[in-house]
Amino acid sequence: MGDKATKAKRVVAVGVGGRLTRSQLGFLWGVMMPVIALFIIIRVIPVLVVLLMSFTNFNTIRPLVRFLPYENFLRMFGDPNFITAFVNSTEFVIVAVPLEITLGLVFAIYLHRRVKFESLYETLYFLPYIVPMVPAAIIWKWIYAPGTYGLANYILDQLGLPRVGWMSTPQISLLAVIGIHVWKQLGFFVIIFLVGLKNIPMSYREAAVVDGASRWQVTRKVDLPLLKPVILFGVVMATIWAWSAFTEVYIMSQGTDISTGAEIQVLVTRIYTEGFLYFNMGYASAISFVLFIVSLLLVALQFRLFREKSA
Repeated sequence: MGDKATKAKRVVAVGVGGRLTRSQLGFLWGVMMPVIALFIIIRVIPVLVVLLMSFTNFNTIRPLVRFLPYENFLRMFGDPNFITAFVNSTEFVIVAVPLEITLGLVFAIYLHRRVKFESLYETLYFLPYIVPMVPAAIIWKWIYAPGTYGLANYILDQLGLPRVGWMSTPQISLLAVIGIHVWKQLGFFVIIFLVGLKNIPMSYREAAVVDGASRWQVTRKVDLPLLKPVILFGVVMATIWAWSAFTEVYIMSQGTDISTGAEIQVLVTRIYTEGFLYFNMGYASAISFVLFIVSLLLVALQFRLFREKSA
């Protein structure tokens, strides 16, 4: 009896001290292991497989596989298609991310200031985000259609402005596709920034007003600094989505007045072309791995910049 009481006291003492007992640890491992295993199967193993394939000449219609230490990565620097796709993806990020974050903040701040029919505006902003990209891109193909068949050029005609070759002018076509991407994703950022603003205690704003701060100063000195974690989340998500854009680019380059779609190809469309049209899975895997590494570097840079600004 004395031994049992001593053990019971030790278990209680361990629980009170914050340490877990064996049964508790066993329960946690039993709950977490399926999740961890699923994450490894879905996320980690595919990355490792792609990395392994990037060092081979693997081709789906050729049985012989040969190890290539660095040929696939060297090939990229001399491949004009890859360079074009890399430049276009970079432009996609540089243009789309600032637009989505800036416009999302502007609209969220506007809605937060007690606009009438706020729920209606939230629905209108969020509606494009829940529309699947394929039908949305098909609608935008009609909007960008050449001549006066397209809605965009029809409106320009009515305003007395010259028509624009939205999908036939290389300097404009990629920006037109980026416009579709921004239109599609904007509602998501409006909603998350609006939720962040609503979670800021009103007492902070009231204290700033008592100190003589104007509405703009309250936004700049109170709202935006407290919204930094949400803004960081928005920047990271916008960067990942812009850097890995595919559907809108692919749909807009099919059956349009662009001859090959090469003017607006991005890294993911290049991966698709090399892997599923030319069956060069080794080279496509190398491009995929570059896409993955650059995404990690961009996200790490954003975390570092936001940490320095917070400090």
